[in-house]
Amino acid sequence: MAVNSRHHAYRASYRLRAQIHIAYPAKNQYEIKGTYNLDIMLSGDDKRFIVKSVENGYKVSDLAKMFNVTPRRVQQILKEDLNGGSDRKKFASLTAEEAREIEDLWVNYKIGSRTIYYLMKSKGKNVSYYQIYNFMRNKNMIKSKAIQSSGQRNKYEDRPLSTIYVDYHQSNMESPYAVVCVDMATKKILSMVESRKITKEIMQKLADSMGQFIVSTNMTVQHMHLRSGVLSILYGATDLKYYMKRKGIEEVTPDKHGNRIHLALSRLWQNYDRFRWTFESPEAFIYWYNNRPIVDKSQNRVTTPNEIMDRFLVEHGNIPMASGSS
Repeated sequence: MAVNSRHHAYRASYRLRAQIHIAYPAKNQYEIKGTYNLDIMLSGDDKRFIVKSVENGYKVSDLAKMFNVTPRRVQQILKEDLNGGSDRKKFASLTAEEAREIEDLWVNYKIGSRTIYYLMKSKGKNVSYYQIYNFMRNKNMIKSKAIQSSGQRNKYEDRPLSTIYVDYHQSNMESPYAVVCVDMATKKILSMVESRKITKEIMQKLADSMGQFIVSTNMTVQHMHLRSGVLSILYGATDLKYYMKRKGIEEVTPDKHGNRIHLALSRLWQNYDRFRWTFESPEAFIYWYNNRPIVDKSQNRVTTPNEIMDRFLVEHGNIPMASGSS
């Protein structure tokens, strides 16, 4: 009895190993051979925790690592919960207001179910991830893999430097602001400045860096979109319009759709919050970000934002940047 009570105090993975060790004392404690019933590994509380965590937006792969099981086992637990007929909130219907908000977010921003879940959660809406996912699936808002591949091809067929987004972000109150220019066709960071305050001088510094890129590639930026708020106010209240034109930026438009730009760059800011402070400088972070591997589905191969931009410059007879440049 003492052994059993001690097992209940262990985490799930240790319980399995301890019980196997008792059953096979002659074998190595960590050597697991054959097929075992994994139900002894996870208690009812463990399974409820997994189901609740997935409802709250956690990834299956992260939970599998936490409990030292395979992602397939986590999926089995979710399926058992689904087939058990439990009356969880995920099976409840959305209110008309919640459904309308999800549809508006999808129509305006084309963002996925997980991003919508976190956005609504930040607004205090008590809606589960499953409710949002099932609603979007039934409304054909979640594309099949074939449609996603086609959309990815169309995205990379867009001309680089035709659309630039300018956004800002602050990780926390103690951190500086990061102001960034991103080419939306390649997802390449063209320029980034960090500062405690966002001023006209900071925007000019950003434009200077963009101007250097434009001169070195003999290209022009057709359209730049500014996030609404402090960036659009500075642009309208100062002579930044003329300064940016002199740097080769032909047209600048303040965002009229609230947080559209910030949502479009949400993946960039997630990476910024997670990894920026592992680099000594903004330039080192930009180099890493622009050379990170991404999948170019139009050519079905792994590439980088820098490689996509360089390939475009070569095809159009412009001077290509050095391989692996920032």
